[in-house]
Amino acid sequence: MNNSMIFNPLEEFEKKFSSLHAENTAKRFEELVKQSNVDENKNKETVKQYHFYKENIKKLKKKLNLFRFLRVIMIITIILIVVVVLKITPKIKALRSEIEQADNKADELYAEALSQMQPLNDLFSSKEALNIIEQTIPLIDFADHFTAKQEIDMKTNYDFGADDSNEYSTLDVLAGNYNGNPFIFENKIKHTMGTETYHGYRTISWTETYINSKGRLSTRTRTQTLHATVNKPKPFYNGQIVLSYCAQGGPELCFSRDATHLHEKNERQIERYVKRGEKRLKKKTDDALKENSNFTSMSNSDFEVLFDALDRTNEVQFRTLFTPLAQTNMVDLLLSDTGYGDDFNFIKRNRTNAIISKHSQGRNINLYGNEICSFDFEEIKRNFIDKNAKFFKDVYFDLAPILAIPIYQERPVHSLDPLPDYTKLYAEKQCESLANVVDYGYVAHPQTKTQAIIKSSFVNSQKGVDKTRISAYSYDIEKRVDVVSVLGGDGRFHNVNVPWDEYIPLEYHNDFYVTENSNADGKVLANKNGLFMFCK
Repeated sequence: MNNSMIFNPLEEFEKKFSSLHAENTAKRFEELVKQSNVDENKNKETVKQYHFYKENIKKLKKKLNLFRFLRVIMIITIILIVVVVLKITPKIKALRSEIEQADNKADELYAEALSQMQPLNDLFSSKEALNIIEQTIPLIDFADHFTAKQEIDMKTNYDFGADDSNEYSTLDVLAGNYNGNPFIFENKIKHTMGTETYHGYRTISWTETYINSKGRLSTRTRTQTLHATVNKPKPFYNGQIVLSYCAQGGPELCFSRDATHLHEKNERQIERYVKRGEKRLKKKTDDALKENSNFTSMSNSDFEVLFDALDRTNEVQFRTLFTPLAQTNMVDLLLSDTGYGDDFNFIKRNRTNAIISKHSQGRNINLYGNEICSFDFEEIKRNFIDKNAKFFKDVYFDLAPILAIPIYQERPVHSLDPLPDYTKLYAEKQCESLANVVDYGYVAHPQTKTQAIIKSSFVNSQKGVDKTRISAYSYDIEKRVDVVSVLGGDGRFHNVNVPWDEYIPLEYHNDFYVTENSNADGKVLANKNGLFMFCK
């Protein structure tokens, strides 16, 4: 198997990796089918019968609804009540009985089909998708877990996690390395405090006098609904999937660029976009000369405008990364619709590079076995083939902006700072991901009425078990009412009640244990990717 670097990530996906991954996926599925020893033909017949009964149930229900309608019409006519009693009602009863029998038969067939496929379903795990990707691109090596060793390496040698805080909590992780360069996909939830506008209403009435159409003095009652608002603090929670890739290239360089969806523009629109950008580049270069700053525009204006990383902090290191080949790769990637085009933010902070792509938001960062499972062999096969293809494409095009830069694929030099001594086994983010699937009754304050931001801190490790302190930050909610004075149409001020929610911060701390041993001494609270969290 060729372990060479990827020199053109877009072209190599189109001409090599897409078809190779499909071949590997199909081959692996056949291996799993053979290993499971399921009888696909027998299952196809069972599923065929199941669908026959389900279709028949639909027809019977339509027929039943028709007879019900006829019975209502006949009862309305009164004269046909005898027909209803003697003919229609017995038919309805018979149809109900037939539907019940068909439902029972369909349930039996479903259970039988599921039992037939259970040996195959039992073989699916999140590791299957990762193994196929590793086979397709051997330089990628996924880890079983995000270990403490990798976490400490990334923090110590690659500036990772410098901006981590109690405002974030990790829901899921997928760690690994590319040719020795560590990376992690992280699905996390972010807490921010914002403002909520609350509304209150009050209807008032008053009597006024006026001259009617006959010139006489009259009275009338007027009504008005008064509206008042108050703005109060409120917590908000937003999910985000981020790929963090660590590499030694450009160790003091920082920059950022945002997705602009250039791939959605036509060629003429791109030309106009670049021309406008060139004017902006010239102005920035002129300003830099006047201010004696170190910004210098590169000769490839297409790359400069389209990539738009003009906030870079080190021109020499930026040019070291973005060689002519890297510039060409990046422009091709941004303009192509083969993958996802220009749908990614790219943030470099020293030796850690973050990719936040639109196509990855909302997806699972692992392809779990239950996403493949079914009672139907053909559906299992479609799920395995199609979902693995989609998962590979998502992962590949998150990595593609990194792979576009050849220096980022070079194996790291290991003459880095020595790692500190450590005893813990699992990264804190890995422990957080486990704690986030534990019932709130164990990890959050009893009065919690919102989501909780869960953080993990290492306590100690003994005999293959990490003890971790889980801290949950959440809110209780108390109902409040503000009284707001509002001027009414009667010329007087009226008090309007505006109900609102006060969010009262809560903290809760408890100790849990993390291990790969499912038979550990304690109550298992969570199980994910072969790791268990339990309490004693």
